[in-house]
Amino acid sequence: MPGVHVEVVGVSDRSGDTNPSGQVNFTLMQAGTYRLRFSGERVITFEKEVALRAGQIADLDVALTAAPPPPAPPPAPEPTPVAPSAPASGPPGQPLTTSIVTMIEKELIPGNLPRRDSLVSCSGNTRTTLVQLNQDQAERLYDTAEVTYYVVAGEGVARLAGRDTKLTAGSFISVPRGTAHSLVRGGRRPLILLTTLSGTPCEEPR
Repeated sequence: MPGVHVEVVGVSDRSGDTNPSGQVNFTLMQAGTYRLRFSGERVITFEKEVALRAGQIADLDVALTAAPPPPAPPPAPEPTPVAPSAPASGPPGQPLTTSIVTMIEKELIPGNLPRRDSLVSCSGNTRTTLVQLNQDQAERLYDTAEVTYYVVAGEGVARLAGRDTKLTAGSFISVPRGTAHSLVRGGRRPLILLTTLSGTPCEEPR
């Protein structure tokens, strides 16, 4: 059996590994008693005493027992599921009851202003704004938020998912996240909408 490590302990210490024929030779040994130890990954460690006389060659045949196969490696631990982190949320706002009509009367957009935004309420991840348009609203797309529009007054067109929909007072528009959309003012009066954006943390609770 090749590759067995042999240690000789005594008057003359030696060590070596068996060759492809299963042999190992130690020369220039002094007479005396030696302890031989045979070890290796494929065999059970075995020890034997040998008495060596002066002027003689000692041939020693040793039968070794094969080592049992190594145990199978333990199964890899199951990956620990990582709980999804809670989305960022802004601070809570205050309970609010208000009149949108009164708010429009106080903050009616002048004719020379293209757009006016008036914050109505903001709490957590939901923001409601009164939007007044004297000009068309450029195309918008929210990757992580949903938006709804409710037409309070005026008329126009909503361009959503490749379709134009006429808007009048009382019209409602729901825009899922990732959807490009735009608003076009029609007529001579401002297009006034109540818009709610959900999914973006509020910076200033109201």
